Amino acid sequence: MCSAGGTSDTSGGGDGKGGAGNGGGGEEEVSGDARNGQSLGPEEYTRLARDGIQLMLNNRFTEAEELFRHHTQDNLHMAMGYCYLTFMNAVMSFEEEKVNHSMETLRSMERRCGGNDNGWLSSVRNIVLGPRNGQDQGDEPGAQLEQQVVLADCQVLLAILTFLQQEIGSYVKGGWVLRKAWKVYEHSYTKVKRMYRQTFGEAQDMPMTPGDDCPGSLQSSSDQLQSPGSWSVGSTGVPGPAQEEETSSSHTSVGLRLTLSKSVPNLKGFLNSNHKQNSKKPLPPDMVARLMASVSFGYGLFQLCTSLLPPSLLRLVNVLGLQGDRLAGLSALMFTRKSHDMRAPLATLTLLWYHTIVRPFFALDGSKVRAGVEAAHLLLQEAQQSYSQSALFLFFRGRVHRLQGDITTALVAYRGALQVSPQRELQLLALHEVAWCHLLQLNWVHAQGAFANLKRESRWSKSFYAYISAVCLGAAGREEECQQGLQEVPSLVRRTNHALEAFLLRRALKSKSTTVNKNYCLLRAYELLYLWNALSSCSTQHRLQMVEELQTMGQCDELEGLRHLLLAAILDTLTNTEEAMEHFRLSVQHGLLNPDEMCVPAFALYELGLLLSSSEETLQEGKKCLEDVRDNYQGYDFENRLNVRVHAALRSLP
Repeated sequence: MCSAGGTSDTSGGGDGKGGAGNGGGGEEEVSGDARNGQSLGPEEYTRLARDGIQLMLNNRFTEAEELFRHHTQDNLHMAMGYCYLTFMNAVMSFEEEKVNHSMETLRSMERRCGGNDNGWLSSVRNIVLGPRNGQDQGDEPGAQLEQQVVLADCQVLLAILTFLQQEIGSYVKGGWVLRKAWKVYEHSYTKVKRMYRQTFGEAQDMPMTPGDDCPGSLQSSSDQLQSPGSWSVGSTGVPGPAQEEETSSSHTSVGLRLTLSKSVPNLKGFLNSNHKQNSKKPLPPDMVARLMASVSFGYGLFQLCTSLLPPSLLRLVNVLGLQGDRLAGLSALMFTRKSHDMRAPLATLTLLWYHTIVRPFFALDGSKVRAGVEAAHLLLQEAQQSYSQSALFLFFRGRVHRLQGDITTALVAYRGALQVSPQRELQLLALHEVAWCHLLQLNWVHAQGAFANLKRESRWSKSFYAYISAVCLGAAGREEECQQGLQEVPSLVRRTNHALEAFLLRRALKSKSTTVNKNYCLLRAYELLYLWNALSSCSTQHRLQMVEELQTMGQCDELEGLRHLLLAAILDTLTNTEEAMEHFRLSVQHGLLNPDEMCVPAFALYELGLLLSSSEETLQEGKKCLEDVRDNYQGYDFENRLNVRVHAALRSLP
């Protein structure tokens, strides 16, 4: 293994040659019948798909890939398992090659499920004859509903990969794909939920529906998780079973069905075939439970991801008829997590991703970056028996320790993930975190070495690793090498309309007309820690060191606004609120004098608004600051990122 953890074959997801000992506890060996290609029944395939996911999560990617590939044509669950495998490779690496491969795999699966069968002739045929693609009456019970769930899952995963491109065009494309998924989920989720209640009764635990009151257990682990926009147009929210019967004959519901028919013609076939299926005998309870778990995963992922869209896309979201309820999404994912469906461990990973990455990165809990730590810790405890040596779970264990400020223990977890994973994508992901841990410790030499290694090994955003590596060189006093590194950044930028790369390009070009010295590089390094919401993960000693260095710099000319912003943000983490507010005000004042970096006064005004609105006496002043950012600042770096925070903050105010 190379120092970046990256010599394994990337096309196959790593060498994966480790035996059962590499996988941790809780794995099951794949049966000989499955390996020999002997035909299996539906329940056997369901168990086999779960085994494949466990192999994947226990560092045996190649074995999992071989298993899924072998049965892709035989069974829908196995084909979807392979889709999940390629998707995880894509989101772990962000590499264009992996993203494209996953998107093509998902589109192929979408076609297999009839997702592109939406033409006028197909619509007429479906109304008259019912749908094709394995949805005949002679299929296994519940097969049609499973196919609908798989279709919607593919569309949600496609939308996520599209959004990852972080371009305006990708948001529009992703929004349209999400709309297609939502129309299928809306129908199948409601139907399966009704079947589940009819089978197990009203008292049985069930996922929330958008608009339901939040259970105390969910609220306690998800403080202030209200969606930046709980968006719903007309009757596009999913009604509960009793409510559905009452509203199905209303004028609004008729209008909704007409709208659905125009946007997703194939849904008429779904509805037509469902009426036929109603005459069949009820599905077995175990199948109903599995269907409820299956649909809850994608439905929860959909609700969660839609709730995180930038507020600038609210109009598009409303036009598309989507809704995003974060609490309902979390509830659905927690329901799937407790099931025996192959998606259960994926639901756990999704919840860990939300609590340890999304919540702190988007500052959904304001300055409380540790808000999701307790929930993540409980999830990791529950998964310990089955995934004690899983590189992915070690990665998330490192994230928890990092959020707690225990960088030494976090490094142990990340290095453990590097050691046990044979997969290049996971190794690079762990190395990325190791580099950030060194940055949090202000260990410029080790951080620079790790980021330089990532620049060589990773195919994701070489410009980012080149920039941060150069900044670390300058912060360590190697100013000439820093200047050379910054000059290389523009040649590595591939997409100037990408938010991160546009930021890097502007910073690199700016350095050509600026004196690049140690103070300049310290400002840029601390700026990265602030923008990634990582300052509070630094130790108190290191934060005090940063305050001292920023104070002794003196006037920084056009970067004076940035200096005050960083001072204020660090003082805020040290609970020195009054002094922090003073520096935030100075940051706004000086930042407005530098039109090239309008993100500085925008972020400072947001931070000031948060502090002011925390007190009843200054609530209105704080609200005015937040509204000022929302209404009067446009076109600055990371605008969408800050808008998500501003929108969430305004929604939380009384």
